[in-house]
Amino acid sequence: MAFLSSLNIPLSGMTAQRLRFDIASQNIALANTYATRPEDAYKRQMVVFAEDKSFNKLLARKITSDDFDPLQFTNNVYDYIDLKGVQVVRVVDDPTPPEPVYSPNNPLADEYGYVYESNVDKAIEEMDAMEAQRAFEVNKSVFEAMQGIIQASLNIGK
Repeated sequence: MAFLSSLNIPLSGMTAQRLRFDIASQNIALANTYATRPEDAYKRQMVVFAEDKSFNKLLARKITSDDFDPLQFTNNVYDYIDLKGVQVVRVVDDPTPPEPVYSPNNPLADEYGYVYESNVDKAIEEMDAMEAQRAFEVNKSVFEAMQGIIQASLNIGK
């Protein structure tokens, strides 16, 4: 039943958006941290998404194999489809340098009286969190719609 594997697409989207939301929450929680040196300051984290190309890899492997029969493959193409959707490739640091803040009374201040603030902008993180939440909700709606379609198709023969 290859059509059931299509449920992996919105599920993978929900999983990816949940991680994105968690990273945005972490960034907001650590936005007001300071460090003595710029390299020790908290760096904003960003999630990198990519298409999960499992099917493309499988197809390339199958086509290059010695026993590949195009007619056999096209007749049974759904036996090879494993739709996955989106995947999180990695979480990367934002390369924006931390802001030096003059605060000579801060216990973390360097010899010149500066502390280094994280490069997190709370407004951007809040927008990213809202976008992740809405994308999650859209994927959930797609999943529920697909479940309804599958249920309806199973009831056709009754």
